[in-house]
Amino acid sequence: MELLDNEKEKSIPFYEKGYISKRDRTIKENVDVSNPRYIYEYLKCNVFKQDDYCKNAAMILYNHIRGITSRNLVCGPSGCGKTYLWQCLKKIWPQIIFVDSSTLTKTGWKGNNNVSDFLSRIDFQKPNYIIVFDEFDKCISPQITSEGQNVSKDIQAEFLKLIEGETVPVKIDKTEITIDTSGMSFVFCGSFAEKARDISKDNTNIGLGFGSEKYEEKPFEKELAINDVIDFGLIPELASRITRIVNTRPLIYEDYRYLIIDHPASPLKKIEELYGMKMTLSKTKIDEVARKAYNSGLGIRNVASQLQQIMDEDIFDSFLKEETYAH
Repeated sequence: MELLDNEKEKSIPFYEKGYISKRDRTIKENVDVSNPRYIYEYLKCNVFKQDDYCKNAAMILYNHIRGITSRNLVCGPSGCGKTYLWQCLKKIWPQIIFVDSSTLTKTGWKGNNNVSDFLSRIDFQKPNYIIVFDEFDKCISPQITSEGQNVSKDIQAEFLKLIEGETVPVKIDKTEITIDTSGMSFVFCGSFAEKARDISKDNTNIGLGFGSEKYEEKPFEKELAINDVIDFGLIPELASRITRIVNTRPLIYEDYRYLIIDHPASPLKKIEELYGMKMTLSKTKIDEVARKAYNSGLGIRNVASQLQQIMDEDIFDSFLKEETYAH
């Protein structure tokens, strides 16, 4: 590790020397949202790959600001940036709210996490928000009670009025008001990993016949269509209201190497900024981190986890070395 220019504490030795990263490009957050191209370029500096998704999100925000709302469904493997993209956009358009769909309950059930409860978190005088429902596949996956009732269908039915742009009653500080949702856009994000695995199995060639070779399709190699999501559990009434379905793509081994070395959104850069130190990784170590991330199936999160562990272990060891030298 080398210290950044604004740090005065002494540096801590870190792995092999001589391998310098090329990822140091400034990520600007002063973005002109009146131009979808500028929004897209901002996202491309923050989100790794996922070109179509970045373009789609740029147009969602551009149109939304002009009163043209949308309802998009995003499918793709874990750790590829489905939710992170909107976390980045929130820095330039604060009126974005995230809802954990995996914990939603049917209205009338115990708890306070119904479909429309997020409305209590908005400024009802400016209801032009973009609502991102994360883990949406967990919400629409069939949930059968002991009486044989599919609760997920009832929960999905509650989305209909919400995304149709009607007035929805909500309690704020024990006072019930109505909020107009017609100016809101909705994004439903989910991995749908189980369905992706089923599709890959159906498309795998088992190699019957003399001399034939087995072809094994990987999950998410084929994009999910709206009918696949309906088959997974999305009710047709809600599916018909989806403006567009977007598929994010899985990363390959070479993608992880490029992310670590060259991309401004590298988790390595974020750890450097957090600690005020420059991390220098050997090519061997980069290959190791990239390989483990690719094999884990956990996406970019696994890269960040590995790098954090490397940093923590090296810092810990450095204090032991200092203590030894002191004696």
